[in-house]
Amino acid sequence: MIIIISVIKSLSIIVPALNEEESIPNLLMDISKVFEKIDCVYEVIIIDDYSAKRLSDFVPEMENLTILRNNIKKGQFASTMKGIKSSKYDHVCLLDGDGQNPPYEIPKLIELYNSNYSEIDVASGIRDDRQDRFVRKTYSKFANFLIRKITNTKSLDIGCSLKIFKKNLLDDLNVSGDVHRILLPLFEKRGFNIIQTKVDHKKRMFGNTNYSFARIVPIAIDSILIAITSGFTKTPRYVLGKISVTFLTFSFLTFSISLYQKYFLGVFVHKNPLFLLGLASTFISVQIFLSIIMMSFIEKQEN
Repeated sequence: MIIIISVIKSLSIIVPALNEEESIPNLLMDISKVFEKIDCVYEVIIIDDYSAKRLSDFVPEMENLTILRNNIKKGQFASTMKGIKSSKYDHVCLLDGDGQNPPYEIPKLIELYNSNYSEIDVASGIRDDRQDRFVRKTYSKFANFLIRKITNTKSLDIGCSLKIFKKNLLDDLNVSGDVHRILLPLFEKRGFNIIQTKVDHKKRMFGNTNYSFARIVPIAIDSILIAITSGFTKTPRYVLGKISVTFLTFSFLTFSISLYQKYFLGVFVHKNPLFLLGLASTFISVQIFLSIIMMSFIEKQEN
């Protein structure tokens, strides 16, 4: 069946990947099969985020395939942006390298975008019947809930990587850090319209996920910074935010160690320098965060 493409006639598929040497070959094969059935020119750009094994050694040569490799680990968002900047088509499709978002759902997003092109800017997936392990699903749901509450986003699934949009939506977007999970709130803050639809979600067949509870902390601080600014994470405030959350994380660790020493080793809290260090770190973290809020307030008053 041939799907007639009325708006999206070409598409750049951006695939950031870290240690996905087993998944990528199958993913590329699936992408190729999908685009044999639709009237759309495409390219695939894989960004190897300094994997332990070079992904290029495991991928067959393809005419429309480009593999870029970071010389250091830069993270998913930085890798995604690198791929987008290297793309040659106006519309991009973001796709994870683990194969959990099946490529056969791409035509569904294309049709959704085409049928609503005059009203929307982004077509994004909602993972239906997620096939993640219980621990990852729990972490992800908590992060999703946290970000939705902080940013007041209307999007139902902000963690789904599968989405299609015009790459110029990211022009002049001055952001840093681990913000790939909050692209939809960022788009909303900039006034772009988003439409979502349910897409299949597959069980990870190879490798292990890098997602853990520890990742919720940087995601949360990114979300907070978006919420207290006018839709942009300005670099100075972002850096201060990272410093603040670093002190807060250190405080949590020192308090945890102090409690362990008290109940298992008999070390009194008031005599434990780690506990006092944790208090000092908490105080510094709160002061920095209040400074960020004050900076935002002053800027809004000046504008």
